[in-house]
Amino acid sequence: MITVTWAVFAVLALLWTGGAAMAAALAGWTAQAIADGTAVGAAREIAAVPVPQWMALWMDTAFVEALQSALSWAVEAGRHALPFVGTAAGWLVPMVWIAWAIGLAFLLAAAATAHLLVRRFRPARRPA
Repeated sequence: MITVTWAVFAVLALLWTGGAAMAAALAGWTAQAIADGTAVGAAREIAAVPVPQWMALWMDTAFVEALQSALSWAVEAGRHALPFVGTAAGWLVPMVWIAWAIGLAFLLAAAATAHLLVRRFRPARRPA
C-alpha cells in the first residue's frame, strides 16, 4: 500500500509539473504576443469572423456574437495597458513556478502523511 501511495504521488507530481510547464510557456508566449501587438490583430480578426451556421445547432449565435463584441471591447479597452504587459512577463513566469513549488510541497506533505498513516494503521503480521 505504501508503494501505491508513492506511485500516485509520482504520477500527480508529473502531471503537476507538466501543467506548470505548459502554463509558464503559455504565460510567456501570451505576454510576448500582447507586448508585440500581434494579439491585438488576432483578437480583431477573431471578432470579425462571422458565426458559422453549424454553430447555431450547438449554441445561440447571439451568445457567440456577444462574446466577439466583448473581445473587441476588451482589446480596445486594454490597448493602453499593452506596454505594461511586456514587463509582466518578467514576473509572471517565475510566479507560475513558485506556485508549482508550493503545490508540489503540499502534494509531498500529503504523500508523506498518507505514508505514515498507512504504516500506522496497517494490520499486524501474525507468525505463520
